Amino acid sequence: MKYKLSIIAIIFVLLSSTTFSVANPGGNGDNNRDFTCGGSCHGDPSLSANSDGTLTIEIQRNVYASNAVAVHVTASDMTLSNNRIVGIFLLGSLNGNSDHPNDHGWSIIQDPNGGINNYVETTVSSSNSVTLTWILFAPNQGGNYNLYAQMNHGHISNSNNLAYTGVSDPLIIDVQNAPENLPGFSEFWIAPEYRSPGDSANIIIMTKNTDSIQVKWKLEGEWFENIANVSLIEKDTWSVDIPPTFGDNVIQYSVITSNGNYSIKQPLLTVGTSMVDFEGTLLGARLQSLAYATVIIGFITTLQSHFSKPNIKISQQKSNFSKINDGNERFVKHPDHPGWLWDNIENTWVIDTDNPPNGGVVDG
Repeated sequence: MKYKLSIIAIIFVLLSSTTFSVANPGGNGDNNRDFTCGGSCHGDPSLSANSDGTLTIEIQRNVYASNAVAVHVTASDMTLSNNRIVGIFLLGSLNGNSDHPNDHGWSIIQDPNGGINNYVETTVSSSNSVTLTWILFAPNQGGNYNLYAQMNHGHISNSNNLAYTGVSDPLIIDVQNAPENLPGFSEFWIAPEYRSPGDSANIIIMTKNTDSIQVKWKLEGEWFENIANVSLIEKDTWSVDIPPTFGDNVIQYSVITSNGNYSIKQPLLTVGTSMVDFEGTLLGARLQSLAYATVIIGFITTLQSHFSKPNIKISQQKSNFSKINDGNERFVKHPDHPGWLWDNIENTWVIDTDNPPNGGVVDG
């Protein structure tokens, strides 16, 4: 019984060691989260400490209602843990709930990692600075709006396993009412996150108030831009021929939307290559681990039951012997085996010379 309890305790500790960690040293993964994340992202002061890094947020052009804008967040000078992971939030408020930019009229077209999340994680280089860019649709109505950035990271000296967090000053954005017939991306369009390796399918772009588009692309890190072939599928829906990618390659592409009155260069977008063989959630992985643990426990219990049966028989047999043998004699008679004696020293059966089996005579 103690053996089984020990095995169960070990498996439980292995399963729970990542679940109950305070600082999540391996990161939480990209997702859509509020500022406090219900406590799990360390908005609670008891779970966090102040970051020594600097966080800034900015845009580089006028912002028009319902049109795309690039928001750049720079984190620098942080003292990081050995894995050098930092998580960055883009927020519409610091209320602790309903902080997502979507709750304040914004809509994410693409996050820095190619998805549509307001929280992303990245590894910081030895320069100790990283700039991440979100592409957003501005709110539908003109006016002043706030955006914030917040970061979480580990620390190389962190015995309490805390998350170190910092918040930017608010970026106050004057969203202007868009001129009539301003061309841009459709509010119903979401940029593709990634393509499978070697996928040569064209990228579909949806626009509004647009008579023509021009698309230029380049591999990330290169300077030379290539002009993509574009064809009109139907009004404001375009098919763009961008070459397939392999491995870790990422293609950056820019779109110019035009009509008779305006020609607008939209923020730079990216499309990467998916190398993911499995897609799932952290909860799903933990439930799967629990299922495996249950199978292991059942297997161990079955093995123990199987190997314990002979021990029970031997224990019972020795108990019968002890009932017959009240002293400490070496040779013990057993009623089920007349003519034979059990040798307690050699652990074997020997002939009872005083009463040989089947009435036989033993030669002296």
